[in-house]
This record gives sequence, C-alpha cells and structure tokens, in this order.
Amino acid sequence: MSYKHILVAVDLSESSQSVIDKAVSLAKAGNSKVSFVFVDVDSVAITPQEEIELQEKLQILATLSDYPIAETLVVIGDLHMKLAGIAKEHNIDLLVCGHHHKFSSNLFSSLPKVANAVEADLLVVYLDH
Repeated sequence: MSYKHILVAVDLSESSQSVIDKAVSLAKAGNSKVSFVFVDVDSVAITPQEEIELQEKLQILATLSDYPIAETLVVIGDLHMKLAGIAKEHNIDLLVCGHHHKFSSNLFSSLPKVANAVEADLLVVYLDH
C-alpha cells in the first residue's frame, strides 16, 4: 500500500530513529511526502527559544533521515488531539509512532486514544530500548 503523506511522531529520544527509519522505508517505496511532529505533552506553553531548540532537534533528525522531510512541527497539548488535528489539516494518511512495552505504558498508554482520534492509518513501531 502506498501513502501520500506520512506523519512521524517523535519524542526526540534515541529511539526516534527507529520510528523514522520505518517511516522512511515506507515513504521511499511509495514516493510519499513525510513530515515530523514533536508533541510536548508536559508543557502548557513554551518560550520562543525552547521552540527554536526543539525545531533544531527535529531538523537534525530530518537531516539524518536520508529522505526529504516536508515539514517539522512542534506543538503543545494532548497527544491524541494534536495528532488528530494535524492529520486532518495536512491530509495525513499514515501516522507512524513508537511504543515501549513497559508496565507503566500498559497502564497509561495514549495509543488507544490516538487510534480512536486520528483519521488515518496508524503504524506503531515496537521500541525495545
């Protein structure tokens, strides 16, 4: 299956590269547009300097991805709501995100909310580290 626009949700940790690699492999196969998003779920607001720093980190990931990245987004708020809004606004047809299998993830996972909110296919990449 080929996708037109793939959104990659990253948390800016080392494991983000695994999520990006999976999305880029799919994008290359279908010549898809790819965008990155970082959702800050812990802040109510960020300073312009913090946003610049987060954008720089996303840009580094974009440069390392070995694929043209159309857009990098930094947003604040509830993960599922922000991803759903971006997916709709940018005509995303595949959202790629990562998931760690930990006890706390089982209790507090946001994946069910994301799956119910986003009107696009969802690919969850298992992260073992």
